[in-house]
Amino acid sequence: MSMLWLGIVLLIALAAVFLFIPFILRLSRGELIREQNNVDIYKSQLEELAAEKEAGNVSEGDYDALVVEVKRNLLSDTKVPAKADENEKSGRWMAPVLFIVMAVSSVLLYSHLGFENEVAIGDLLKQSNSVDFTKEDTQELLTRLKEKTKKEPKDIESWYLQGRIHFEMANYPASVKGFNGVLANLPNDAKEDQAVAMAQLAQAKFFAANRKLDAATQSLLEATLEINPQETTALGLLGVAAFDSKDFMNAIKYWQRLLALIPATNPNARAIQGGIDKAMSQLKPEQVAAFKAKQLAKPVASIIVTVNLSKEIMAQVPENADLFILAKAASGPPMPLAVKRLNNNTWPVTVVLDDSMAMMPALKMSNFDKVIITARISKSGVGNAKPGDIQGNSGVLAISSKKANVLIDEIIK
Repeated sequence: MSMLWLGIVLLIALAAVFLFIPFILRLSRGELIREQNNVDIYKSQLEELAAEKEAGNVSEGDYDALVVEVKRNLLSDTKVPAKADENEKSGRWMAPVLFIVMAVSSVLLYSHLGFENEVAIGDLLKQSNSVDFTKEDTQELLTRLKEKTKKEPKDIESWYLQGRIHFEMANYPASVKGFNGVLANLPNDAKEDQAVAMAQLAQAKFFAANRKLDAATQSLLEATLEINPQETTALGLLGVAAFDSKDFMNAIKYWQRLLALIPATNPNARAIQGGIDKAMSQLKPEQVAAFKAKQLAKPVASIIVTVNLSKEIMAQVPENADLFILAKAASGPPMPLAVKRLNNNTWPVTVVLDDSMAMMPALKMSNFDKVIITARISKSGVGNAKPGDIQGNSGVLAISSKKANVLIDEIIK
């Protein structure tokens, strides 16, 4: 904010310079012109008197008296301002008046149009991650966001920010109002954004009701998962609600689905796995046996993959190349669901990818409806894609697919 107002002051000062300079220059120029005119008239009158004296039209005594009179008139004119000069000076009062009107009008117009509030919100958001950001700053940000949505009721971003900030402050009723504002103004075709806002609203309602999931909030979460079955906030919240109500089986199911959607390196992964283990420890022995039997009874996903090289690429492939063939969820975590590594110099090559190759129990191919198979020749010998590696992919496949063909035909830039 200080930089904003400093900029305004500097601009007004610059405008004042341009406003006052013409007045100053005009007055100074007028005085110089008037004095020069007086001198020119004085010289002309002396020349005329000298000519008259020489012609004998003026006596010596009269000539001397007239010269004295001309000099007296010159002195009088240079000491007493002319009437025109007084008229010019009479307009001097308008400069400061115009300056004040301009400055006040600029600030009022700026505030009225909302630019000052918008810039202030941007500044506060930039500062919000700083350790110096105080509760007073947070309150000012909320006040300004509220003012903005009052003037612009369809400002979705401001509604969302109010919902998030109030939630972090544990002011859940106000958070509910913010997310309701988001949903009320989202376009009907913005389904993914609706799912995010619905999950956030359900979470605020859940905590506003002292961690109780009423029927309306339950329906809201179920509707969220219908739009996006992988909405992480909804899955996590349903798991928490199930655990709180001692429905440990469903808590495990929801959290396992959530765990499958986040990388193993994510700090939340350990916490979610801890929740699953805690819920599992609350089950009776017969429930644990039934749960494990159900897991084992699930069909195992398996896809036979045939990989070949394009003719254009073949000459660029080194002998005994490191070939990585991997399956990833078409929509989900970035981690591979199954990986096979080969040191290959014979093409085409065929492998089988299945659930037994999962890097984590929750990250199995059978836990996802659609996958993408990628075959990559790595020049560095590591699985991560790097510039210079050569790859191809299958496109999106249903997990029920039994076979897939991949043509390696692209050099990674």
